[in-house]
Amino acid sequence: MANRKFNIAFSSMATLPFPRFVSLVLKYPIDLKYIPRCCIAGLISLCIEPFRWIEKLFYDRKLAKTAMPESPVFILGHWRSGTTLLHNALCQDEQFAYVNTYQSVFTNQFFANRWLFKPLMKWLMPEKRPADNVLLSLDLPQEEELALCNAQSFSFYNFFYFPRQWKAFYDKYITCTTSTENDKQRFGVRYKILIAQALLEYDKKEFISKNPPNTGRIPELLNLFPKARFIYIYRNPVKVFLSTANFFQVTLEPLQLQSYFRREFEEFVFELHERIIQDYESQKALIPPGHLIEIRYEDFEQDPLSGLEMIYNTLNMPGFDAARPAFEAYFESQKKFEKGSHTVDEERLKEIHARCAFSLQHYGYLAAKSEMTAT
Repeated sequence: MANRKFNIAFSSMATLPFPRFVSLVLKYPIDLKYIPRCCIAGLISLCIEPFRWIEKLFYDRKLAKTAMPESPVFILGHWRSGTTLLHNALCQDEQFAYVNTYQSVFTNQFFANRWLFKPLMKWLMPEKRPADNVLLSLDLPQEEELALCNAQSFSFYNFFYFPRQWKAFYDKYITCTTSTENDKQRFGVRYKILIAQALLEYDKKEFISKNPPNTGRIPELLNLFPKARFIYIYRNPVKVFLSTANFFQVTLEPLQLQSYFRREFEEFVFELHERIIQDYESQKALIPPGHLIEIRYEDFEQDPLSGLEMIYNTLNMPGFDAARPAFEAYFESQKKFEKGSHTVDEERLKEIHARCAFSLQHYGYLAAKSEMTAT
């Protein structure tokens, strides 16, 4: 159903536990024109609530007993910096489990309802993401933030529903400066359950993550996994800004419950870019030596196989030679991928350079001022 428009409001907020759905809509204002959307999502949430209790009854004990990996791999980076390409590539290594798209949507009923909802979602989903032509599949790797949002609402992605509160969500769910110790503890418990689901699903002992909000959440990740490994990927900030603005706007449209105007939206993306990059730079010293590698997207795109080999060697990860044929096949398949592009005029480019001055200078992109497109 490639041409069918998939309303992701039904697959995200609608899969929240119903009590948490109610608490969210009572806490944050909803604009009048979005009330029907909210009511439909709430009805779906109520209807699938029994599956959540079935999941808890039959799987909670098994998930709690699942052994956590000692050194999971966390891919960090601003949205649209190449995290998806890197994640999809590394997931070709059969030693790793990962959160897939179906799990990210139905994390509360992952094992209990897939006989019913997985075929339905396959029928509804388009073949590609509307914002960037990346292939969509329920079994492909996915970031964890949507799953965390669906599990307990301890997630920055609440901003997709309530964009006017994005700064409060950032402070509470990324840097955790306004979170209580109980909030952080519940977040850690639920994150480990999410990982346990993936380990059981794929019958693996190792886990690999891609989740852009984790870029500013390093202390919490180290509290959970002191020996975790981290890969940070960065890209030309001009391209990152333009691509993020486009991606977020397309994603926000079918989800939002509050009006958010274009200029407000662009200011949000500018501020988010600056905050999460600076938070990463201030937190990365907490990572033990030998557990972090930083890679430049443009270099990785040019020679991805060498980039993966460098990652494995730097982080002392086993398995590169065994996975090499799978990596080669994946990168060969990506040669047909058609990137989108966004063109800006000189005035707009100057504004972007002024607002992204820190990252442009820090990552050595000042010489690329003539770059006029983003993908």
